[in-house]
Amino acid sequence: MAALPAGLLNETSILSLRCFVAVVETQSFSSAARQLRVSPSSVTKQVQGLELALGVALVHRTTRRLSVTESGERFYQTCQAILTQVDQVAAAVGAERELSGHLRVATPPSFAATMLGPRLPEFFRLNPGLTVDIMVSSAMPDLIRDRIDVAITLQEEPASKLAHFRLADSPCALCAAPAYLDRAGTPLVPEDLYQHDCLFSRFSQLAEPWMLYDGTHWLAIATRSRLLSDNGDLLRQTCLAGGGIGNFYRFHVEEDLQAGRLVMVLPSYPVRPKSAYAVVPHRLIIRPQARAFIDFVRRLTAEVAAG
Repeated sequence: MAALPAGLLNETSILSLRCFVAVVETQSFSSAARQLRVSPSSVTKQVQGLELALGVALVHRTTRRLSVTESGERFYQTCQAILTQVDQVAAAVGAERELSGHLRVATPPSFAATMLGPRLPEFFRLNPGLTVDIMVSSAMPDLIRDRIDVAITLQEEPASKLAHFRLADSPCALCAAPAYLDRAGTPLVPEDLYQHDCLFSRFSQLAEPWMLYDGTHWLAIATRSRLLSDNGDLLRQTCLAGGGIGNFYRFHVEEDLQAGRLVMVLPSYPVRPKSAYAVVPHRLIIRPQARAFIDFVRRLTAEVAAG
């Protein structure tokens, strides 16, 4: 269990710790003040008080930038663990107060644009005291270095050793624009895909094969990739423009399928679904703010999985 340095308990407060954590996470005293809804001078006073009590510099401040010292980085980890425990205890005893503070989330582009974007206002209504910073990237970030509270990932199983929670199935579908199929023909069996332009997702240096079920076993289809990318939105736009056949998360192309802009390819051969996972930096300590976001995303993904 994390603890404050000996002798510091009588010289500090929870507000001091929250101010310091906010300064580290926002890299700005003024931004920390806006996040905590206090004055910048109050944040400065609280952090300076911590530095005097500890006898070390926690941050270096210049007119242009702010940097956290090595001692500050270590103290930040301690503060974060303590504040998490404080929030968990408050929740455990039934304290009826709304969640507050800042939440940092990482998510793939397709999930951010299609799933989160339209529904984030609902999350804000449920948690009016929270602010959210969303990092959109196809690559899994370093959760500790980037101070990410929750990372959403879509795959068969996260390779990371960090704690992760399965949220729901994420169905997939092979799709193409009608114009492409009119020009190139419609595949009738999986082997026909080798004669087509295929748009592949990349999660490493190699294309990820498509796994199709023929009623008996899974077939690994690794055709030549006309386009290889780690960006689902780029692949979708290329597919819509008639660039080839793509394998997409169903949530990403559902509206296109409903509108007829895309059509299913080989619908008799289901594509192996993946799963949505929430990855967190600490196995035993999860901030209440992060739990609220995970529960919210679990509900969204379950809705899509249920059709």
